[in-house]
Amino acid sequence: MAENILSKYLALGQTTISNVLLHHYHDLGMSTSEFMVYLELKSFLDRGQVPNIKQIAGYLGTEIDQVYEFIHELVSHQFLRQTLEKNESGQEAEVYDFSPLENKIATFLMKVQAPQITQQKVTKEELFKKLESGFGRLLSPMEIGLVNNWLDDDHYDPAIIELALRETVLNGKYNFRYMDRILLNWRRRKLTTVQAVETDLKSYAEQRAGSAINSNSTNQMPTPHIPIFKLADQPKGKNQ
Repeated sequence: MAENILSKYLALGQTTISNVLLHHYHDLGMSTSEFMVYLELKSFLDRGQVPNIKQIAGYLGTEIDQVYEFIHELVSHQFLRQTLEKNESGQEAEVYDFSPLENKIATFLMKVQAPQITQQKVTKEELFKKLESGFGRLLSPMEIGLVNNWLDDDHYDPAIIELALRETVLNGKYNFRYMDRILLNWRRRKLTTVQAVETDLKSYAEQRAGSAINSNSTNQMPTPHIPIFKLADQPKGKNQ
C-alpha cells in the first residue's frame, strides 16, 4: 500500500518555483490571484501538459471565466505571452510562454544586487562561500580547482565570477561548465568589468522585453471582457 501511495505521489510530479518570485512577486507587480493562477498553469507545463482551465478553476475554488480573466491580466501585465501554434496533428493549440516574467525577474535581480556587487570587494574566501550557497552544496575538488584557475590563471575579478554565478542560478543550470562558458563569452566580448557586464545584461533584458511586447501585440489571443471577482467571494456550489 505504501508503495502504491509513493508511486501515485511521484506520478503527480512536482512544481519548481524561483524563490525570488515566491518572495517578491508583489515587488514585480503581480497580484496574489495572478500568482496562484501562474502556479497552477506552471504545474501543468512542468509535466509537459496543456493547462486544463476547468481543473484549475476547481483547484482554486472559482469559476472558469474567472481563471481566464486572471490569465488575461497576466498577459496584459506582461508576465505571460499566450499564442496559438499548430501541434503535430496540425491543430491549433494554446501556448503559454512565461519568458516575459523571467525578463522581469532578471531586471529585478540586477536592480537589487548590482549595488552590493559594485560597492563591495569580494574576497576569495567570500567567493567560495557564495558559490557553495548558490549551488546549495559543498564544492568538489575539481570545482575548487576550476575556481582557482579562474582567479590565478585567468585573473577573473571575483565580482565578475559572482555575476556569472547569478546568471547560472537564474537560468537554473547549476553547472560550473556553464559558468565557465559565460565567463569565456564575456572575456571574448571584452566585458571585463562589473559595470560593462551589468550594462550588457541590462541591454539584453530590455531587448528581450521589447521583443516580448511586440510579439504579444501581434499574437495575443483575444479574450472577452469578464467581470473580476475575488476568489474568496465565489458563491457556494460553483466549483467547476
